[in-house]
Amino acid sequence: MFERELIMIPGPTNLDPRVLRAMCRQPQSHTSPEFASIFKEALDNLKKVFMTKSEVFAVAGSGTLALEMAIANVIEPGDKVLNCVSGYFGNYFVEISRVFGAVPRVLEVEWGKCIRPEKVKEVLMEDNYKAVTVTHVETSTGVANPIKEIGEVVKKHSDAFYIVDTVSSLGGMEVRVDDWGIDICASGSQKCIGAPPGLALVAVSQRILEYLERRRSSIGTWYGSFKNWLPIMRDPTKYYATPAVNMIYALNESLKLILEEGLENRFKRHYVLAEAFRAAIDALGLKLLAEKGAASNTVSAIYYPENIDDNQFRTEMKKHGIIVAAMLGPLKGKGFRVGHMGNISKSDLFSLLTAIELSLKKLGHEIKLGTGVSTAQEKIHTLLR
Repeated sequence: MFERELIMIPGPTNLDPRVLRAMCRQPQSHTSPEFASIFKEALDNLKKVFMTKSEVFAVAGSGTLALEMAIANVIEPGDKVLNCVSGYFGNYFVEISRVFGAVPRVLEVEWGKCIRPEKVKEVLMEDNYKAVTVTHVETSTGVANPIKEIGEVVKKHSDAFYIVDTVSSLGGMEVRVDDWGIDICASGSQKCIGAPPGLALVAVSQRILEYLERRRSSIGTWYGSFKNWLPIMRDPTKYYATPAVNMIYALNESLKLILEEGLENRFKRHYVLAEAFRAAIDALGLKLLAEKGAASNTVSAIYYPENIDDNQFRTEMKKHGIIVAAMLGPLKGKGFRVGHMGNISKSDLFSLLTAIELSLKKLGHEIKLGTGVSTAQEKIHTLLR
């Protein structure tokens, strides 16, 4: 049994020691000037990561809460919503929309494929929609949807609010909330951000705030109301509900780490390691679920070769101190998922690939040990020279 396992799942991710130390301090009074200063610093830095000058929210809850807040604050009963679905988690927006009385129009693609902007345009021309939702990185498939291009289509061909799930991309891949016209950008603390699970992170455009002032019906959530939380986000000395004090400590430190690395450098690191991982998987004769050109730089889903049992493979990986995730939904048992995001290093990637090779060989798959690792090394060398 390893006391420290290398968590290579699509979240939560491994924490930097600075983040662990920050969250282990004694909690301060949540209305004290001292804590308010830390909270305010975290929110200011969060704006830099979201790349927005508008309002941001950090609320105790999961990334799923962020998705629910996005829908609850915008949707009124009877509103039409275009939900773009490319996997398991894209469907969350569909279910949440129904809960709040929306009439969803689901644009769904086969798992492993991405949402095409031209198809979004076609559907937008059919009706008037209150909102359009899309998942940037579909965690179940490892697909990255082209949110910049989809956003351009939404703004050009509709008046709909543009709502994007960046739970598995914010802090690891480029997300420009203001430049890309994203009205609500929903995320979480536990993936590329590199903090523990427990905070819903949301960026909200001025257009949404103006809409909330003229909204006809009451918002279907009290805890998740942007209007209720906004005074606290602007002045953390005010009180609405007790914030997750120690989680704010952790978030603040993780955001400092991100900005110290630099966003562009961080995006490049994720890209280089993702490219190396994909090259290694190809060299090992394995197949990604994501179609060519649509693979994300934060999550990968990989099909098993024939006669490899899912539970046995992940058990072998665990024996090497590496944790990977199962596939979801209709693909459960047919492959595994890897999160190569957050604070991942080259050494982490090499350890992961070594464990994959050893586990496959132990289970009877013909493989030349070192093939994946050496391919990844060559790819990294090529991309960084």
